[in-house]
Amino acid sequence: MNDNSLLIDLLSEVLGSPHQHYENKGQISFDCPVCSYDIKGFDKGDRKGNFEINYFKGVYKCWACSETHETHGSINKLFWKWGNKKHRQHWKLIAPEKFIPNTKTYKRVELPDDFISFEKGNKLTISYKEARNYLLTRNISIDNMVKYSMGYTNKGPYRGRIIIPSFDAEGEINYFVARSFTNHKMKYKNPEFPKEEIIFNESRIRWDKDIYLVEGVFDMLFLENAIPILGKTVSDNLWAKLYEKSQKNIIICLDGDAWEDAQHLYRKLDGGKLNGKVRLIKMPKDKDVAELKGVEGLKELTLL
Repeated sequence: MNDNSLLIDLLSEVLGSPHQHYENKGQISFDCPVCSYDIKGFDKGDRKGNFEINYFKGVYKCWACSETHETHGSINKLFWKWGNKKHRQHWKLIAPEKFIPNTKTYKRVELPDDFISFEKGNKLTISYKEARNYLLTRNISIDNMVKYSMGYTNKGPYRGRIIIPSFDAEGEINYFVARSFTNHKMKYKNPEFPKEEIIFNESRIRWDKDIYLVEGVFDMLFLENAIPILGKTVSDNLWAKLYEKSQKNIIICLDGDAWEDAQHLYRKLDGGKLNGKVRLIKMPKDKDVAELKGVEGLKELTLL
């Protein structure tokens, strides 16, 4: 197996199954980890594999959201932005001359200055009503808005966005997801912090009960004890925690159009101490946990 084949396998681990591959040009396309994830997980738009990589030139670009999300740059940058520690180690072995260590430091995540919680927000304001109504149309109850400390913004850089915060094991903010409720073309604008470093809402996880692994935060709202992995694979950090602390089953519930990724994740987790504890639910095509409304919908599906 040559270095290009190794690189393609590694890219597939990070980005999922490829779409088109032109070996003579060194071009391969994937679903964008930014805009196609947003579309797939929540709005069911068209996924065209707009995320194109030229491994001859060592660069990538999403033709759909490059300007709004700055999804372009070197393959080295790609592995630092969306890969985990293992991926970067393999990248260094495949192309040591192209590997560049990341020297960027990140500030601790804090909620936006303009954050207003649903619990304390003025229910008579237009922004409160618009944000609340958006979530109600997605079958998210007001009780859950409060339970998960959700809020919204009506000014500042996150203006017009639902804010779903994440809390670490000590109950401190470690990340948040900001989703537009005003049809902004940039659906998500999340903090600049490596997702692999956090376990979303770790403070709420019961390690002594069945744990569900889901793709997005909206799926999390419909299942007790669910961890949104914000993509299709688990970070080394989460894998280590699952291996160390989980006592019951780990149930993989990725979206219906990510069946191959779900099987790959199953193979990654099912071994050693976790052997026999990892279960897999095959979701209906083009469906996610949120659309099935949680456990009741999952009961109709086959647990593998």
